[in-house]
Amino acid sequence: MEFTLASAFSQEGLLGHSAYVLLVLSMLMRTLLWLRLLVIASAVLGISYSAFILADPVSTFWETCLVVVNIAQLLLTHWRGLRARFTEAEGHFIARHLPGLGRGDARALIDRGRWVSLDPGACLAVQGEPVGQLSYIAEGHAEVRVGGIRVASCGSGDFVGEMTALTGLAATATVIAATPVTVWQIDAPRLREVTRRRDEIARELEAAFARNYRDKIVEMNRLVSVGGVTDRRPA
Repeated sequence: MEFTLASAFSQEGLLGHSAYVLLVLSMLMRTLLWLRLLVIASAVLGISYSAFILADPVSTFWETCLVVVNIAQLLLTHWRGLRARFTEAEGHFIARHLPGLGRGDARALIDRGRWVSLDPGACLAVQGEPVGQLSYIAEGHAEVRVGGIRVASCGSGDFVGEMTALTGLAATATVIAATPVTVWQIDAPRLREVTRRRDEIARELEAAFARNYRDKIVEMNRLVSVGGVTDRRPA
């Protein structure tokens, strides 16, 4: 097909342009599902253009490969989601903090951590020291102390170390279990690795951390307003 201004804006030319427009749009998607769907749509238009307009078997072959690979990945993701099973505690964790994450991705994230039970007095973070792991409290309560002063508390549904586990910076407070607690923990290096490799998990966790941090500030302000910050015993 000879390239001219008229051919570029002909029906045949617009078909080819549409394939590239969809491909560009796919790069703007924030979810992998929509990215793959747009890539598939782009490749289907590309197959039509290369096979019926250009009569180019090489381009047709590679566009077909692109469709097959992306459909296979969608089916694999769906299969992993169907196989994923969660305990009650894991279900609450996902519903509260990871509602936009696919079941397969949620299962993959949880499997990279571990569930542990801690006794009262167990330390989840130490002020001034790097946080070794991100902790999610499923049951129980913990006290947050800054300079030995109780400034807040963490309970069921709260994260500990969410603002420092990803950065490797030192903890801004000490967090100590006030009751027996059940927590899900993931080592900080492993957390940084999974968020670096899986954009969808990184986005969902960042949103969850922001919401939880906001809730903690609200709770701390509440404690201050009712005179809750009065415990000055050393942590």
